Amino acid sequence: MKPDVPPLIDASHEEMLAELETLRGMLAEMEKPDCATDGDGVVIMRLCSGLSLAGWEALCNHQDLRDWLALPLSANPLPYLSRIQETLKELVFLSEHDPLTKLYNRGAFERILSAELIRSSRAGQSLALVLFDLDDFKAINDTYGHPCGDRVLETIGALLLAEKRTYDTAARVGGEEFALILPSVGLVRAAMVIERIVAAVRSLKIVCDGVDTPLCITISAGLAITKGKMATTLDKLYALADGALYEAKSGGKDRIVAAPIADLTSPPERTLVRSDEKRFLFTGLTKG
Repeated sequence: MKPDVPPLIDASHEEMLAELETLRGMLAEMEKPDCATDGDGVVIMRLCSGLSLAGWEALCNHQDLRDWLALPLSANPLPYLSRIQETLKELVFLSEHDPLTKLYNRGAFERILSAELIRSSRAGQSLALVLFDLDDFKAINDTYGHPCGDRVLETIGALLLAEKRTYDTAARVGGEEFALILPSVGLVRAAMVIERIVAAVRSLKIVCDGVDTPLCITISAGLAITKGKMATTLDKLYALADGALYEAKSGGKDRIVAAPIADLTSPPERTLVRSDEKRFLFTGLTKG
């Protein structure tokens, strides 16, 4: 059964849509050339008679064609160029953000943390990294379903955005794992920020469709600090925060544990605990 055609989409455009889908599939199978280096590449055009900007936007929304750009042959190009600019902004946002929570994704988080560590070392200023993990999140998905789990993740993302300062960075770095980068913050102030977030999560009442009773959840946090007195790598600071998070989980969850200050420690092992131990503690699973 074909999906309903939006009002602005004429049935005569179905052939064009089929061509676009076929071409998209062919391009997806091709090895991507390094166009940024050698300048190779082509612009593929298709004449679409009678298609307006409003019609094109309806097609884009209906078929997820944001990676295709349109320009008129004779009409005023300004609205189309404005739309292309908006599309490029949307694509840049999507490339750096988690689509569910709207927080930075793992790749953007690592890039920002690397830059903040360089700035911290050069300026001799403190930098805090916090790793959060939702407690018993697997049980939420198993009991209430993944849509409810998504609602929980969205709620945590919104809470982190609301609680952080303008120049802090909040990210979703894993399934139910989040991170917060706090520039120019020492151990005491960072602990205060985290305590506030952990308490705010504890007081949440999350309503899921089809679930009679609002959900109450908790979160655990691991904190790592560098004072900027000596260069600290991303791997080292992350490993310290990860180890502190593991201690928070093994110590009863719904709590904060701070790692030793990075400047005063020797380089930690890349993995502080065995992966199967962490998997069991975080998810209750021993395999997979």
